[in-house]
Amino acid sequence: MATDPVAVCQADSVFEHRLWLAAVPGPVPEAEARVYWNLKDLPTPNLDGALRNADYVYVGSWQDSHLARSPQSGRCPGVRIFDWLFYRGTIDRYQAPLLDARLRDELIGLYQPRPGDLPAESADADVITTFLTAHLGRHLLPEEEPPPIPPSP
Repeated sequence: MATDPVAVCQADSVFEHRLWLAAVPGPVPEAEARVYWNLKDLPTPNLDGALRNADYVYVGSWQDSHLARSPQSGRCPGVRIFDWLFYRGTIDRYQAPLLDARLRDELIGLYQPRPGDLPAESADADVITTFLTAHLGRHLLPEEEPPPIPPSP
């Protein structure tokens, strides 16, 4: 029985998710935050400008195998950070969550390795802690990557 090499290749392919945290200087209008969190392809001029001017830190990456149909505590730090920001950004109202000391401490706690975590690329915890502390008072959004840096004139 012959095996279709394209089907094998597709079955072995794994989608990798990457997470960066964007610290934007001000709140995001609720209508634009709704577009952002619902992955709609609608204009968000304020948010687009805020993301271009945000500071970024790389958190880590994970694969589809880290995502479960039912939430689990043991997947990987990046998934826990993303899930918590999504929760904080969509519950009660759509927003870019304000990074205060409480959210910083929650994120640092979520970033700690746990028994049962699957292997995943993660940034150094001290880098994440330093970034969060330096950006208290800003608003956080998860991004797949920072915007491209425009070429110098």
